[in-house]
Amino acid sequence: MSTTTPVIAATTMINTGTPTSSFEKVKDAYNHRDYTEIIRQATNTIAHIEQLELLLVLEHRAHAFSMKSKFGAAARDAETMIKYAPTLPQGYLCFGKLLSMQGKQARALKVYQEGLDKVPTNNLAYGQLLQAKKTVAKKNNQHFDLVSALPLEVKDEIVKLLSEEERLNLFDVSTTWSQRLENCQKAWKYIYNDHGSDGAIAVSQVLSKIAKHINHLTITEINREMWLKYLEVLENGHFRNLKSLELTDLMLPTVFCTNSVISLMNGFWKMRYTLTKLNFIFTEDGSPITITDILFHLPHLETLIFDVDDSLADVLGELEGLQEPHRSLIDLTLDTYSTSGDALRPLAKKCPYVRRLRLEMATPSALDIVTNYFHNVEMLGYNNHHELPSSHEVLNQDYNNDGPIIPIISMNTMYMEQEQGRLRAFYSNNEVSRVPGDVFLPLLQKNQKTLEIIHANMSIPEHQHQDDEPHDNFRPDYVRTAASVVLNLDRLQKIMFWPDIYEVYEPLFCRMVAPSLKFFKSVKPSNLFAVVDSLINSQQMPETLGFTHVPTMHNDPDHTFATQCFVRLFKEYTAKSLLGPNATKRLINVIFDYCYCISDDVLDALANIKTIKGLSFLGDSKITRQGFKDFFIKLNKQNVQISKLKLGGMKGLMDSNMLSDIISSMEYLEVLYLYGMDGLTDDDIKVLIHSAKKLHTFVVKRCRVDCEDIMTFVNNTRRRFKYVKIIDDDDGYDYYDEDIYNFDFDIYN
Repeated sequence: MSTTTPVIAATTMINTGTPTSSFEKVKDAYNHRDYTEIIRQATNTIAHIEQLELLLVLEHRAHAFSMKSKFGAAARDAETMIKYAPTLPQGYLCFGKLLSMQGKQARALKVYQEGLDKVPTNNLAYGQLLQAKKTVAKKNNQHFDLVSALPLEVKDEIVKLLSEEERLNLFDVSTTWSQRLENCQKAWKYIYNDHGSDGAIAVSQVLSKIAKHINHLTITEINREMWLKYLEVLENGHFRNLKSLELTDLMLPTVFCTNSVISLMNGFWKMRYTLTKLNFIFTEDGSPITITDILFHLPHLETLIFDVDDSLADVLGELEGLQEPHRSLIDLTLDTYSTSGDALRPLAKKCPYVRRLRLEMATPSALDIVTNYFHNVEMLGYNNHHELPSSHEVLNQDYNNDGPIIPIISMNTMYMEQEQGRLRAFYSNNEVSRVPGDVFLPLLQKNQKTLEIIHANMSIPEHQHQDDEPHDNFRPDYVRTAASVVLNLDRLQKIMFWPDIYEVYEPLFCRMVAPSLKFFKSVKPSNLFAVVDSLINSQQMPETLGFTHVPTMHNDPDHTFATQCFVRLFKEYTAKSLLGPNATKRLINVIFDYCYCISDDVLDALANIKTIKGLSFLGDSKITRQGFKDFFIKLNKQNVQISKLKLGGMKGLMDSNMLSDIISSMEYLEVLYLYGMDGLTDDDIKVLIHSAKKLHTFVVKRCRVDCEDIMTFVNNTRRRFKYVKIIDDDDGYDYYDEDIYNFDFDIYN
């Protein structure tokens, strides 16, 4: 005896049989021999039977879909039922139940009401529609806010994951959410106003509620009405915990007026004990705020970025009115139309404790003032057009000195010249602005005992080259001194330099190679032979050696002598760069960027240095495809464990197949940086990531690949990457790209 398990279909219980009256009508027409009526009634009955069967099949399938959690497919079947038979209840009952199962009670109510409006009241299932509607209406009135029931800590974590705009929308959800948001400190710690004008308006509307929690505030893209709202909250002292404020909007000139300045200064005074960083950018002539205003109203300010279109002299204000020097300001950026020495000198008297100083559009006289009167400056940016790096990331922490060079405050002694400075890092621009040689030499002499980093572009700008400057018969006075001076920079760890037109600074920098030096990079060397000789004769060896844009020399059009220079250098380093825990000299990283003179012979000599860990090759060279392959083969045979690799350009030398072969052979590769590699596809990138099993840092720039696709692939690998960055830049090759000059393998340690 066999048993069968009954199939449980949808729970909608309606009579799907054909009404008895239909059969009676067919029978009555038959008895009267009314053949036309027999055909009509029979046809209607058959159609009704087919309709009911189709509805039953669709209902069963919808039920099955719902049991498999495929609610979208189930809903489509239910909607088909309604469309096929709009006056029958089956579709409405099925669709309404599906919606109720998903918790969509309000929508289910609308479906049931639509059914009640269209299904005849004499239908046997009309009562089921009424009962279903009552049940759903009851459920709809029974609310349970799961999120409100969560612990406060959990809700705070949820809010942190939302964008600013999404958080602001929650204020309109309920009173409970509004109160929670108002008291959630983590949600409003940082306000960047980076979500368009609508988002900025929304922030301004709840500003009075959240101001007490904000630590960092950026005001951008605001109109006059919103600006006045911010000023009102500022002036009323609601920003009780604000530490950092950025006023960077391009529209600020249109909303500033005298009353606005007064209100802003009153707001500054209310925040004088908490506000430690201010970034002020004004994009038109006539800044309404002066440096004196800021120093007076914010006595505990530590960082000031002041970016205006006026000269420094015009925005200083009445500095003489400040009775004492500012005791807290240690990080100062001045980006003005013109920063002269005459304007900078009185500021040195009022800001004597500045340690980080960046000057843009600065004249040579400004550099002279820094040397003589900013006694505590440790990091200096001179027309470098970039933010200074964090001190703790680049400076040797063993030499940190928290005390000022003159610990006792005295207006007179602070303004006097000191014999020795404490500058530890100097940064200049890569191409546009050069460092004036006459005022740079005294800076080096005064700070030779403390300098750790020198980034000095001494080359003459292109526009001066075009104007035939300098004239052949002109030799500045400092040239003779610089040619013979010997500086003892015992702490110098990193130097990157461009030679000056008089060819005195290049040999001076080469004479600075000392045991402490770890990074040496020469850009556009004027005398490659002399540079290489200096490196060999110094008996020292930096950990990182780099050359960029090595030019073609007049007496060496085929680069033969330049090639021989590098071969000779690497042969010397092969003998000196030793493995082992007791080795004190070892070459670890080599950087060749846009050096056409690099050939297969240079690579062959380089491959003999077994301490190499990082390599960078950018741009065209004399290297052949076979020579490049042989180079990496030789590295593997000699067990040279390359862990960091940067490749870029190299047109005609590198393609996806060759790159794949190289990467797959590098067992220890951890860092890969690809720059301007035309022809690489998304699939090529994925193959590289897959083959480099130890890869934890990956950067792709200007390779014209799908950033989102690659990032999705990286996230799906389930590998722990330290750093991944895909930069989508279609501008092509940029001769002045910062990465070309500032790239350092150490940042990926």
